[in-house]
Parts: sequence; structure tokens; C-alpha cells
Amino acid sequence: MTQAALKLAEVQELVYEKNIMQDNENINEDENPGRKGRPRSEKSRKAILKATNSLLLYTSVQDLSIEAIAKKAKVGKTTIYRWWPNKTAVVMDALMSQPGLQKPLPTPSNNADAVRMQLDKLIHLLDSKNGEIIAQLFSEAQADDKAKEIFEQNFLAPLIDAIEYSVQQGQEDGEFRKQMDPKMTVDILCGPVFFRLMSHSQDLDGDFREDYPAEAVRLISA
Repeated sequence: MTQAALKLAEVQELVYEKNIMQDNENINEDENPGRKGRPRSEKSRKAILKATNSLLLYTSVQDLSIEAIAKKAKVGKTTIYRWWPNKTAVVMDALMSQPGLQKPLPTPSNNADAVRMQLDKLIHLLDSKNGEIIAQLFSEAQADDKAKEIFEQNFLAPLIDAIEYSVQQGQEDGEFRKQMDPKMTVDILCGPVFFRLMSHSQDLDGDFREDYPAEAVRLISA
């Protein structure tokens, strides 16, 4: 496996885990500063995530409540707040806990291949019920700084870090245009995907998934 492939795997698997662990470590401090809470139950945590995913099948993020999650999971609201600071954090964790969402990508043959696979995975994720949930989370985050922080750390950061690293490596290896700023390049690559999600999601389909990743990489290639 090449150095670029190893680093890409690290970014995909470790950044998300680091952010989730950090959020969970800070929960008791946010909700009960200076005070130790009761031990958190892994069984309860899994029940809460399962209940959240179940409710999201027919309830929007905006209409979902901590009370409804607690009732469905058969736990108290305080149990939820031992694990998460707010509803957005619960929904993000539930979303990312679904089977397959954290499955590592195949080993890329080069950096262009890595970017194509990342974009393909993103489009596949958003072209589903999960895409609706992510769009709702994005909307809700605009009015809540804490929700925005959680959305950025748990969803956007792993995606951006992985693509930005591949872009930087591709520039160093001569695959991508060196005069382009890596962060702006990520915006260029991901912007059309999120634009379709938020404005006309019906066009975020299989045809777009098949054509866009390769076309996007072509636009930044040296």
C-alpha cells in the first residue's frame, strides 16, 4: 500500500473516531460542570441510536425530540444527555452508526482515484434517506452554534480532511494543478454535490454519481 493510501485510510477511520470520542468526553462537562455523572451504559447508548434511526424513518430532524427518542428507547432523558449534548449530536451519531457508513474505501491506485472514490461515496450517501437527514441537519445547524459545530466536526471534517489530503498529495505528485489552493479545490469538488442536495435533490442520482466524480477530477488535473 502506498504512503498516500495509508494516510487516506488514517483520515477516513481516525478523524471521525477522534471527534466522536472528544464529543462524548465533553458531555458531562457541558451538562454538569464540576460534577461526575452516573456511569454511562453501552446498552442504553445502542438502544438510543437504534430508536433515533427508527424514528427518523418517518419523522424529520426538526420534528424529532429528545422526549420521543427517550420514550422509544425506553430510557430517561437524563440518560441521553449523559452521552450527547443535544439532539443534533444524537442524530449525527445515529446516522454514522448505521452499518456500512464507516466502511473503509478500497485502496486507491493514486490520488486522483482517491478523490473519485471519496466523491462517489459522498454522492451515494446523500442520494438516500440519509441525504434528507443530512440536509435537515445542515438547515438546523444554521440556527444553533453547538449544532453547527457538531455537524462540522462529525460529518464535514472527516470528508474535507480526506479529500484535502488527497488533493495536496496529488499536487505534490504532479497529478493535480499546483496553483490551486487545496481548500478552495475541496470547495470546487464538493460544492456541486451539496448544491444539488439543497436545491434539487432529485438530480442527485445514479447518473450524476456515475459521471461527476471523474469529471470533477478532470477539472483539477494537471
